[in-house]
Amino acid sequence: MIGINLLFSLLLLFASSIFANQIIFDKSELNNDFNNKKYISEIGDEKNLNFLNLFNKKKSKDIENLLSIIPTKNSNPVVQDLIFEILTSKKKIDKSLVSSEEDNQIFELYISKLFDTGRINEIELYYSQYPDLKKNEFILKKMIEGNLLRNRHNEACKILDNKSDKMPEVFGKILIICDIINNRFEEAKLGLLLLKELNEPGNVFFIDLAYSLMSEKKINDSESLKKQLTEIKSLNPIIMSSLQFADISPNYEQIASLSISGLLSILSNPTVDTDLKIYCSEILVKQKRIEVDMLSQAYQLSRFKNSDIENSLKIYKTLSPAKARPLLFQSILKEKNSEQKLKKIIALLRSSQIDNLFGPISDLVFELVPAEKGMISNEDKLLLSRMFQSKNKIFEANNILNDFDGKDLSSDVYERKISLLVKQILNGNYLDEDKLREYLTSLGKKEKITSEKLKKILMVLTLNAELPQDIINLISNFNFTESDKSTKGNLQNIFLVEKFSQNKDLFNSLEIFFRILSNRDFEELSLLENYQILKILKNFSFDDYYKRLIENILQWILKIQI
Repeated sequence: MIGINLLFSLLLLFASSIFANQIIFDKSELNNDFNNKKYISEIGDEKNLNFLNLFNKKKSKDIENLLSIIPTKNSNPVVQDLIFEILTSKKKIDKSLVSSEEDNQIFELYISKLFDTGRINEIELYYSQYPDLKKNEFILKKMIEGNLLRNRHNEACKILDNKSDKMPEVFGKILIICDIINNRFEEAKLGLLLLKELNEPGNVFFIDLAYSLMSEKKINDSESLKKQLTEIKSLNPIIMSSLQFADISPNYEQIASLSISGLLSILSNPTVDTDLKIYCSEILVKQKRIEVDMLSQAYQLSRFKNSDIENSLKIYKTLSPAKARPLLFQSILKEKNSEQKLKKIIALLRSSQIDNLFGPISDLVFELVPAEKGMISNEDKLLLSRMFQSKNKIFEANNILNDFDGKDLSSDVYERKISLLVKQILNGNYLDEDKLREYLTSLGKKEKITSEKLKKILMVLTLNAELPQDIINLISNFNFTESDKSTKGNLQNIFLVEKFSQNKDLFNSLEIFFRILSNRDFEELSLLENYQILKILKNFSFDDYYKRLIENILQWILKIQI
């Protein structure tokens, strides 16, 4: 069991590193851009030109509309990587259609989106390499807020110390916090009086909290402040930093509304409740913004009675999934009996499906699975097969399914077998047409097929393989029943996607892509919506993103029903 102090130290170190990036900008080129008076929104990674002409012949309003719909909270790591590349790549702006003022607004949108996704190092890089940005109040504020979120309070305040014109309407609360940090209480109280005169409801909690921070009383037990805190629906970096000083933890509702940068900050905040750290860790590990080791450490923070850990299989269903997972994981680590350990691993895998954590949990328990499986149910075999597939262990996944051979196989088994054939194609191997023909023939004998999963598997298959005519005929002859979920979505988008791809119109294709996705998980998308987003990536040869999304979709659609 990792000690709390050690874990907090690790979290703090990791929080600094996870804001880091691997993109290197050429300082001389950026400075030359400035000297040549190029538009500020054109700066970006000179080595990445995939989106160089994204805004070609586009007006400011159109560019802002596209940037505004970027789904910064989407839980899929592939989508997050695509967003990051779009925001940081080099792009040209049509100066005949975009004014200098509009150029600045576009750049601020870049900064806002980077901040929301926790890419604060990119903001600092722009700030350090583009001299004129030191006069830009918007980026200064984001620089300060980024430092506050990473517990770098002195660095945050130094940015303002070096600014001669500290406008209260822009930096008011930040100035107050910095005065408190530096024990300049009289200046802070003056600032609070000015803030109070504005008589804005949202300032009441901050004012009371600031006065409490300057008192010598212990304030983490203050019922008045806690009551006021519950009335606040969203937290900004200044409030979050102030809560840490006050040793007060936010609540679930407030954390649920945080951007990625806020969630990352929670992990390094020692005042936040353990359950909230686990909640944040589970969100971030799905996006691959933290490693699975961090989730393991977060799960081990939870405190349980020894009797509860020993009887985890009996009591985990009485708990919420967020409570059950840490309990089961700790119990797995302590379990010596192979049969019991496997049962607990299966229970944890099953619980992980509720919040789309199957991939990260598979990473956690994969090496803990006993070699001897013993007698397990068919449903558990499907679950373990899915775990092996998530780790790209196709042979092991097939071996488990082979235990079903010679029996009256369910549709779930055939779907799993076909998905493994598709996975082999994605891995660059040949398609075993004989097995595919066998599985499709067996499925075709069923009177009606209602499975949405099978429809999506066949969609992925037909998008990625050249099929012989007899297999095409087998698929065409399937007697599918229609459902509202299959056809949900705008049918006209199919035609628009094809039209935009023919015209090489990446801008409008991405707009459809982001509008379809929004901040939804892929299992929430209909068959039609899945098809549309995959076609966009395929049509514009974003092969890496396309393949990774295909693999994600295969995992989601084969979720075992609980």
